[in-house]
Amino acid sequence: MTKNITLPVDEDIYEKFCIALKLNKDEVSFVIEEFMKNYISSSFSKASREYATSPAIGTKPTSIEEPKALSKIPLWAKRKNQINHRIIKAYFQIEAEIGSVPLLELEKRCLDKANHPDVFIPTFKSNYAQMKMDAPKSHGKVFEDIDDKVVIWDRIKPTLLEYKEYFK
Repeated sequence: MTKNITLPVDEDIYEKFCIALKLNKDEVSFVIEEFMKNYISSSFSKASREYATSPAIGTKPTSIEEPKALSKIPLWAKRKNQINHRIIKAYFQIEAEIGSVPLLELEKRCLDKANHPDVFIPTFKSNYAQMKMDAPKSHGKVFEDIDDKVVIWDRIKPTLLEYKEYFK
C-alpha cells in the first residue's frame, strides 16, 4: 500500500533537489522514501542508545584509551589536501545539504573529480575504512556506519565539531 503526501518545501532547496535528481538519474518517490527510511533508522538508533543499559552500580568502568583521532583532528583541520580532511569535509557538505549522510552519497562525492574536486579521493573506500577503526595502524576512528548512514563517532564528536569551521 502506498500513501501520497504533500508538504511545503523551501523553493531553493526544492530546485537543488531537482538538480540532484537529474544528476543522479533518480526518481523523486524513491529518493524521498530512502530519506524517510534513513530518518526512521536514525531515530530508532538514537532512541536505542538513549535507553542502553549502564554498568551495574559498584562496578568499576574499564579503562578506555583516548581515541586516536582526538589528537589528529587539529592536524587534519589545517591540512586541506590530506585525505582525512577531504573525507570529513565531504561529510559536512552532505550533512549541510540534506541533513544526514548516506554512505553512498559520501562515496559518490569523494569519487566525483569533475563536480567535487575539493574532496576528490580516488582511494575513498580504503581510506574511509581506516576512519572507522581505532586500530594501531589506522588513521583513527571518526565515523560509524548505522545501516546505510554515516555518523560521527560519539567519542570524538565534540572535538570534531569544535574544528568544523576548518573543514569548509
